[in-house]
Amino acid sequence: MRSLLAAGLLCAAATSAHAIDGVSLIYGQGNSVDVFGIEARTADWRRWQLGNAWHLSAYGMGSVAYWRAREHTENKELWDFGVAPVLRLQRAGTGLVPYFEASLGAHLLSRRRINGNRELSTAFQFGEFIGGGVLFGPRQNLGVGVRLQHVSNGGIKNPNPGLTFASVALRYEF
Repeated sequence: MRSLLAAGLLCAAATSAHAIDGVSLIYGQGNSVDVFGIEARTADWRRWQLGNAWHLSAYGMGSVAYWRAREHTENKELWDFGVAPVLRLQRAGTGLVPYFEASLGAHLLSRRRINGNRELSTAFQFGEFIGGGVLFGPRQNLGVGVRLQHVSNGGIKNPNPGLTFASVALRYEF
């Protein structure tokens, strides 16, 4: 329980350092696990113009995800709390605006086991993702994207199977 409280405070601190600028709902699947999540993102920390058509920005993200095993097992679920910086390459313009993102952050898990045979060894994990999508709407404040994400302890302790999953993100930016 102390780990859950610490992770919640860490997520709140990460997103409150800058104003919350948007939220995303996440659904993913991989390694016989369903992942349901919500993310809060900060306003851009920094933005770099790349010619007239593109810009690169950096922002922070805090997340909470619920992992549910698809196998019949006693290790059916866990919670994942994460914080991460994100780099986004985005085209300027109106209409459908493409973007690409990449991130490397830290995660804290409520349990170290999911499914019958997946032991993650440590509650502390690293998480990275790459993905892309499109923004649309009157201010390009709505978006849909896809990601490939991996969460593992980076070899701190074995076994280290991690979890790799593909996901869809629906986003709303304030």
